[in-house]
Amino acid sequence: MRALPAGPTVIDMLANAAFLLGLVAVLANEDPRWAYVLSFERAEHNFVESAKVGLAAEFSWPFVKPGQVSTVPGSRLVTQLLSHARDGLTQAGVNNAEADHLLTIVESRAATGQTGAAWQRKMLADADRRLDREAAVAAMFQRYLQCAATGDPVHTWPTTPSL
Repeated sequence: MRALPAGPTVIDMLANAAFLLGLVAVLANEDPRWAYVLSFERAEHNFVESAKVGLAAEFSWPFVKPGQVSTVPGSRLVTQLLSHARDGLTQAGVNNAEADHLLTIVESRAATGQTGAAWQRKMLADADRRLDREAAVAAMFQRYLQCAATGDPVHTWPTTPSL
């Protein structure tokens, strides 16, 4: 349930929540046997890899080919699950335009690969090349606050430093 705190902006949190809740709504109505295809060890591996490398992680997932587990890059898995999330939101009574708006943010984030964590790592690496570590962290955080204050989704944030 990291959808909301993953942010970094309110619109990102809403998009994350829409994606998660849409998937939960659909999966709640599915035959639960699909979940048994994915072992706990594979699910744990997905979790750890996702924490380490985000959308670049290779996920084991049973939805790609029903009845068997396939390995798929995180960005492609998110893209493949979007239609399921959209169906779940629609079934739950969410307005189609609102669901599309929020899920387009998730889709754009998957397409660009720019999540909050990816943005922070890139900006910090750029700042580290010019500044000592303490100043680099402070510069990255200052830029983060500036970008977050716009309310724009993180996939649209500039990746060029403003130092």
